[in-house]
Amino acid sequence: MPQRSILIIEKAGGPLYTVAQNLQQTGCMVYHAAGMRDGLQQAMEYVPDVVVLSRTLPENDTLDLCRSLMRNLGDETTPAILIAPTGSSLTDIDDPTHDSKLAESLALDLLAQSVKTLTYRARQTVDTQAVLECHGVRLDPRFALVELDGQRLDLTPTEYRLLQALLSRPGHVLTRAQLEEAAGLPHKDKETETESDQASRTRRIDVHVKSIRGKLDRKGILIETVRGVGYRFREPAWNINSFL
Repeated sequence: MPQRSILIIEKAGGPLYTVAQNLQQTGCMVYHAAGMRDGLQQAMEYVPDVVVLSRTLPENDTLDLCRSLMRNLGDETTPAILIAPTGSSLTDIDDPTHDSKLAESLALDLLAQSVKTLTYRARQTVDTQAVLECHGVRLDPRFALVELDGQRLDLTPTEYRLLQALLSRPGHVLTRAQLEEAAGLPHKDKETETESDQASRTRRIDVHVKSIRGKLDRKGILIETVRGVGYRFREPAWNINSFL
């Protein structure tokens, strides 16, 4: 899976440096640009998933950049553009009981979370022919080959499709219904589904996931159960060594 990427455009020494550090720790590739011209050049070169603009930049420059990105990049590659809630709008509050530093810190945290959400959405479209690799688990759809630390794994077709769905979006929770669809398992419409049908669906996905975990041996912990929702494959930044 391609690494998620963010381009941050702000003046040198701006407050978004904290956001960049936060995102880098989650496995994102973060690029910096000091101005609009440099920002457009880097956007054209790296084609990031998200572009974050500081509110301290001139409004006309921001609009020009948005137009240039849409004009020069196709619909499939145009990044999401997010205006950072930082700058004078936070630090020039007159209310003496308001802690502007705390407000700015909270705004930066919210910004970081928003960027993470946008990058996950940007990667929702899965290239079914892309080689996927994370934490030593490698899946090559060209040869229907799955390896664990260089050793080939023998998976059933259903297990293969489930692992491909999970591995294609590390950190993203997939519901059992989504996993059923990815695996090509038949299921009834929700309107006609009974409680017994729901329980059966839950069991069969759980059985397949348990089998995959067993074949991953100690690295079975890479597939995390999200209680009441479904499963997810651990993000690249997750420290598996502390659990082995």
